[in-house]
Amino acid sequence: MRDEDLATCVSCGLCLNDCPTYRVLGNEADSPRGRIQLIRELVRTNDAPGASVVAHLEACLVCRACETACPSGVPFGRIMEGAREVLRERVPGSRRARLLRRLGLGTVARPTRLRLATSLASFYTRTGLQRVVRATRFLPARLRGMERLLSAPEGAPFDPHELAARPAADIALLAGCVIRIAFGETERSTVRLLESDDRTVTSPRAQRCCGALHAHSGDGDGARALARENIAAFEGSSAPIVVNAAGCCAHLKAYGAVLAGDPQWSDRATAFAARVRDASEVVAATSVRAAVRPIRVVYQDACHLAHGQQIRRQPRALLQALQGVTLVPIADAERCCGSAGIYNLTHPEVATELERQKVAAILAARPDIVVSANPGCMLQLRAGLRDAGSSVPVVHLMRFLDDPAACLR
Repeated sequence: MRDEDLATCVSCGLCLNDCPTYRVLGNEADSPRGRIQLIRELVRTNDAPGASVVAHLEACLVCRACETACPSGVPFGRIMEGAREVLRERVPGSRRARLLRRLGLGTVARPTRLRLATSLASFYTRTGLQRVVRATRFLPARLRGMERLLSAPEGAPFDPHELAARPAADIALLAGCVIRIAFGETERSTVRLLESDDRTVTSPRAQRCCGALHAHSGDGDGARALARENIAAFEGSSAPIVVNAAGCCAHLKAYGAVLAGDPQWSDRATAFAARVRDASEVVAATSVRAAVRPIRVVYQDACHLAHGQQIRRQPRALLQALQGVTLVPIADAERCCGSAGIYNLTHPEVATELERQKVAAILAARPDIVVSANPGCMLQLRAGLRDAGSSVPVVHLMRFLDDPAACLR
């Protein structure tokens, strides 16, 4: 927590209409300026905050739409991550909550454990067991919320070790966690697009989870430890570090802030962050394929791409380079879909309402396909469209650019 960050907010209220939780809940304490005031009060003492303060701060999506709206440049994402860390220190939660948090974050950060979980999910979705469970509706409400997000993995997991130790490489790929295991075809598409411009991609063996979910959950020590491991893994080169998951990329670009208080790592973290690029910033328009027929495409702005990185033009330019593609706009295009890491599991009521609004906007545009740049958004939108009775596919930007026809099969 930094006093200078908190001081940047002048409580002007221009962020209110852009805050998804304020729009849904209508409570000043669930707005950015309201939460900042609660955080100011939180850091004035060392006391444990009351239950209402915890609830208002935990209800934030950390979508960072307020940062786009803010004329004062309030770094709200950084402020909220610091506040969550303070909450974890002062209000650790029940033993069950701590166990579940540790299990969830540990699974994301360990590829072997994540691969096992994904294999079980694949068995569940491909054998027909999923249809039986959904038809009987015997799962408790919270488990139903988790189950509805499951979809079959995209082919075999991606193995970054295949790209390790390539001396001629001029691009380094951060393979991520969920995306490498559950979205293998998206990873392979990303590599093909990058290398079609006569470049060579490598992916270090020692890379780890980026730590974004740890930071959002208040596990600051875990996030910083993962950051140090990734910085060490990618050092020894000045090549751009390319990422195809919006949430991961936004966090990697913030490593300088994550380790600003560590004198042994701060300069290295800043140098690392300066090399990070979203895939849409690097892939050349000449690398994309032509569409086989006219396609109406809705591009879903992932919050951590549009607000966290201020990247909006590049993905659209790549889609418009595809002959036959028509980009169709939707209402409130930059409004959060409700995924926000694990927010759709911890706050299903708000997440479901945001999902409903987003799905309604998408269906009103009558697209053939929905394209996004973040795995969480894709899972959320797939579930929402399915529940609305729609069969419109949802795919990653890189996979669609690589082979539009395959995405429509």
